[in-house]
Amino acid sequence: MRPSIRVATLLAGALLTAGLTTACSSSGDDSKAPAAAGSSPQAPSGDAAGKSGKTPITIGDFGTYRTAGGASGARTTMSVTFKDLRAVQASEIKATKPPQHQYVVLTFTVKNTGDKEGAFHPQQLKWTDGESPERAVATTEKSGSGQNLDTTFRPGQSATGDVVLDIPGAGGTLRYYDGSGPVSLSFELPAD
Repeated sequence: MRPSIRVATLLAGALLTAGLTTACSSSGDDSKAPAAAGSSPQAPSGDAAGKSGKTPITIGDFGTYRTAGGASGARTTMSVTFKDLRAVQASEIKATKPPQHQYVVLTFTVKNTGDKEGAFHPQQLKWTDGESPERAVATTEKSGSGQNLDTTFRPGQSATGDVVLDIPGAGGTLRYYDGSGPVSLSFELPAD
């Protein structure tokens, strides 16, 4: 092989190797990497610190609470992400009875981020507008989509599902009580 062709071949090989090495190296900063197609935010990991009962969670945000789970009463951490809220007519969800006020469907993702069993019970949600006393607003109505959230979750287990509420007005605050203690989580409902 002639020397000029050999040098050109070696130079092309070196540039190709350098380009591949740079493209495949991991700098640890994937912030500029494109998101995978169809990916969506997941429930937070056990290391993430969400809001507690004192700071209301808004749509797209999450909060965490500690709960006693299983027969042993051991405590674990649960995470709840407030995914969506929509007002519906009774006919849209095939309700078994008309609402006293207005049906709204809230979508949550609940995840056990601890290392023991833990539960989430939507019937423990109470609503207030800040002026009137808290009232129970959870219903037994189903939206027809999503997973059952009224259950015990094993460590790492998660589910996304709907909770149907019957609330007196737009806006307000939902408070979740895990047991008889203080507010575990609170959710800010948009006024419009």
